Amino acid sequence: MNDLQPQNDEQDDAFDEYSDQGAEMADDVQRFNQGTDLDDGGASASGAEDNTATASSEHAIVTCSTSAGPLVMHFHKDWSPNGFERATSLFEKGYYDRSHFFRVVPHFLVQFGIGYNQPQEITEFADASIRDDPKRVDLMPFKEGYVSFAGSGPNSRTSQLFIAYDRAQSLGNSPWETPFGEVVEGTIDTVREFYSEYGDMPPWGKGPQQGPIRNRGSSYIETDFPKLDKFDTCQVKRVASLAVAMEVDHDVPHPKKQEVKSAEVKEQPLKKEARNVRVVDATAEKQEIPALLLMVLLAVVVLVILGVGFAKRRKRKVEKSV
Repeated sequence: MNDLQPQNDEQDDAFDEYSDQGAEMADDVQRFNQGTDLDDGGASASGAEDNTATASSEHAIVTCSTSAGPLVMHFHKDWSPNGFERATSLFEKGYYDRSHFFRVVPHFLVQFGIGYNQPQEITEFADASIRDDPKRVDLMPFKEGYVSFAGSGPNSRTSQLFIAYDRAQSLGNSPWETPFGEVVEGTIDTVREFYSEYGDMPPWGKGPQQGPIRNRGSSYIETDFPKLDKFDTCQVKRVASLAVAMEVDHDVPHPKKQEVKSAEVKEQPLKKEARNVRVVDATAEKQEIPALLLMVLLAVVVLVILGVGFAKRRKRKVEKSV
């Protein structure tokens, strides 16, 4: 759903809310296996029976630049035909470009998918719901890096997506939570680096709310949550086979190597800054030493003066008594 609940003991039962939809999902599975088209708001869930093998073997490699680094995703049509086609089309249309990762919950998920300043035609396409896809039991439980749609009920998927973190195994029980892709291994570190200090959305945290994002657009995020990461632009390459998709995967830039270089560059200023701190401390110590010596000298002078004065007074007393 668009408001995926965080993973905790008190709310795990919420993921079973739509378990009574099993019969409907079973019917969908049967129709899908028979090659029957499912209504997806304008996109066909599967082709004619003689094209089923070709359709199910389609893949897409989505390469994005983000404020946290490169992000590459591999979408599989045979995982979730309707979800694959909707998500791939939205990326191709540039719907997600410069939009924010507005919900980042460590160890749970990263949610995004509210575009800004889009033409009416694209907005209408993004807001149209699609049918849920049959469940792939072999893909459960959710693994880190899985990409899926958020939703609010059966057949409610539109444009909002999420990427699972490492403790999202409770996801996948709702009919709309069917993964259609995965983050390419070389760029999963980018997802882990997304800024998360604002916490989850209310009432579980103090992060952004979806209503103001839709009403105010990027200005709401940039003003109230300026540290959130976002997409820059994305490119999509559709390929007809898994073998070709894997070849594209191997060409993905590896952010770990870039991070090492970046860390090496940043390490020098940090060391210099530490040295500056030590120099300042040392200077302060040098300034304190003369002050201390001066105080000691003054004390000695005072004692000498007092001693001389006392000696003179004593001498006068002796002279008088004589």
